[in-house]
Amino acid sequence: MIGGFIALFFNVLVLSVSFAIAASIQVATTTVPMLTSRLLSIRKSSNIGKFWLLQAFNRQFEAATRHYGILLKKVLYYRAIVIGMTFLILGGSSIVAIAQISQEILPQIETGQVELSAQFSPSTPLATNRQVMAKVDEILLAQPETKYTFTTAGGFLFGSNTSENSQRGSSTVTLKPDADAEAFVSRVSAELEELNLVDIRLRPRLGSVRGLILNNSPIRGADVDVILQGKDAQTLEQVGQEVLKTLSQRATLSSFRPDADSQQPELQIRLDRERASELNLNTQDIGDTLEVATTGSVPTQQQRGNRLVDIRVELNESSISRPSQLAQIPLFTDDNRLVRMGDVTHIEQGEAPSQIQRINQQQVFLMAGNLNENAKLSDALAEVEDIFQDIDLPEGVSRLPSAAAESNQEIQSSFTVLGGLATFLVFVVMAVQYNSLVDPLVIMFTLPLALAGGIWGLYLTQTAIGITVIVGAVLLVGIVVNNAIILIELANQIREKEKCDRPTAILKAAPQRLRPILMTTITTVVGMFPLALGLGQGGEFLQPLGITVFSGLALATLLTLFIIPCFYLLLHDLVDRIFRKKRSSIFIKQ
Repeated sequence: MIGGFIALFFNVLVLSVSFAIAASIQVATTTVPMLTSRLLSIRKSSNIGKFWLLQAFNRQFEAATRHYGILLKKVLYYRAIVIGMTFLILGGSSIVAIAQISQEILPQIETGQVELSAQFSPSTPLATNRQVMAKVDEILLAQPETKYTFTTAGGFLFGSNTSENSQRGSSTVTLKPDADAEAFVSRVSAELEELNLVDIRLRPRLGSVRGLILNNSPIRGADVDVILQGKDAQTLEQVGQEVLKTLSQRATLSSFRPDADSQQPELQIRLDRERASELNLNTQDIGDTLEVATTGSVPTQQQRGNRLVDIRVELNESSISRPSQLAQIPLFTDDNRLVRMGDVTHIEQGEAPSQIQRINQQQVFLMAGNLNENAKLSDALAEVEDIFQDIDLPEGVSRLPSAAAESNQEIQSSFTVLGGLATFLVFVVMAVQYNSLVDPLVIMFTLPLALAGGIWGLYLTQTAIGITVIVGAVLLVGIVVNNAIILIELANQIREKEKCDRPTAILKAAPQRLRPILMTTITTVVGMFPLALGLGQGGEFLQPLGITVFSGLALATLLTLFIIPCFYLLLHDLVDRIFRKKRSSIFIKQ
């Protein structure tokens, strides 16, 4: 029912859990009773129950069960106070804790790689690029975590595509197993800063999963995006550089860079249209001549074995190295009249943007920010907002909403929809089965206990709230009610069979259900424990889900043993009192 990122990432997970539970129900209602009837008819026994360790454990468990019954009887006597204190303490502490938990879209996924991008100033010769990248490669290979590197100078590679650019360089570092990538990036960044390179930006960052796009930001590969928009390109560029400088100086949780390269110097050749028209020359004629002069032409090919090789004819580079030499390039008119390039054009130096970026047909200045070590997305977004409180943008320049902030807010708000929908469906199923609203309402009070446990688990482990936490909370809604269901169901059966009152029924049912409640809870909690530890490469992706379910189920089970019986008596007493008043008022009227 929910699309977007949650459906994309966890559709398979939810379907797997759903089909597994459906299959387990079928096995539990058919295969298990059949096998039980056959196995219990076997007279021989392994006598494992006579093992001294198991006997000692059973004696201790039976003693604990008796003490639990005695303690529960005292708790039920003060049930209103116990419920009030529990929700006051847990509710208040959870509100305080969740306000201090950071937010993120997805946990940082360890890919075992670190990517470094190099950006050089305009007019940087290729020789300088190679020299710097060789030094960078030397620093990377000297790190103990480095397994091997792949470094490019004068451009970069992406798949099978090659981009040639003397202002660019890149390096992909493959780390050894179990290496701390964040510590590697932090240490390498410090060593690169010691090089004191002028107008050269070297930026190492954690490797990302290719194709994983978390928001609709026009900036790819950025955790935080800042977008300025304006009509005047020169003013926008000037303001953008000032804002970028302020962010770089004041931001402590993220580092910022311009998304586009700086303006590059170029030779601009402008056609004298009147003079060219007199000579019957057009833009295409001049462009073709310039192309041949600068890049050469391929008049023929030479066959070598089974392949053809281009024969390129081009001018000597020394003949076109200066603007004055370009002006001497010959042009021929239709009547074979010789003229020079300078006779019909004006050659001057200028600057051109590396790329023109627009949103909604208006030019923008994009700034990309990446989180520093151990920084959280929500904290970095809040820091950027605080910095912009002190920045006054001139008229004609505005700031567009952050796509990263919008995606983060959208994911956090989806928790209300998913949690409310899951809670409603669980309540409806129980209301139909019980043919009552009171008992399902009693059971649903386990959900606040579970959510409080999940919040405290996230707070103590300093885990941010993201998509995986939301899915874990939804799974917790369906898991945590099981303990209360088997407790309330047995209490109702005892009350109907023995015709006793509710306090007696719940005091008999709770000790009998202590063992199955602990068995089901411990198996689930132990199963979630490795996931909560985030073991293995990529384990941090589902670690928040494991922490949420582990901590929420553990706390909810512990409190369910005492709080649910209190709610069971309190709500039924309240409903009986209301119906008794209605019956008495109807009797008086009659």
